Amino acid sequence: MTSKGNGIFNVNMKRLALLTLPTWLRRPLAGALIYAGVTPLGRLLQDLRAYRNATQYRLSHNGQVCKLRGALNDEFDPELRRIEIEDRDSMESREASTAWQREAGRWVMVPQRGTGAVSIHREGFSGTSGYDFWVMVPEELRESETETRLRAIVNMYKLASKRYAINYK
Repeated sequence: MTSKGNGIFNVNMKRLALLTLPTWLRRPLAGALIYAGVTPLGRLLQDLRAYRNATQYRLSHNGQVCKLRGALNDEFDPELRRIEIEDRDSMESREASTAWQREAGRWVMVPQRGTGAVSIHREGFSGTSGYDFWVMVPEELRESETETRLRAIVNMYKLASKRYAINYK
């Protein structure tokens, strides 16, 4: 991802430092001292390039479903790209709502009447809630640190008024 503005940051610091030396100082010892002096600048420039690329990537993505799905797949499943985003309209025919299951410590989908059976006991569940969209993640990616990073990315890109749930398939 390069643009016209990135050309200004493509500087070879060692070469620039050597070219700014007068010709009569261009000896191996002076070159080694100059290289030692500009090596930290090269590292800082490399960090700046990485920061600019990450910022440009973040700014090029927004809350659209296709962009959010692309950002999640780029981060967690770049080869197979199995993470999907399903909104309320596509899920209405399949799922009605979700319920919080205390022993699992997560939201569980409750199917509509006639599409499946889920028994809800008072001691096992503590309420239901509706969502605007669901993030469908493959079961192979189910880890606590992965879910934390996934929630952080979704919260960064989603609209503030939208509610979501992460479901594993």
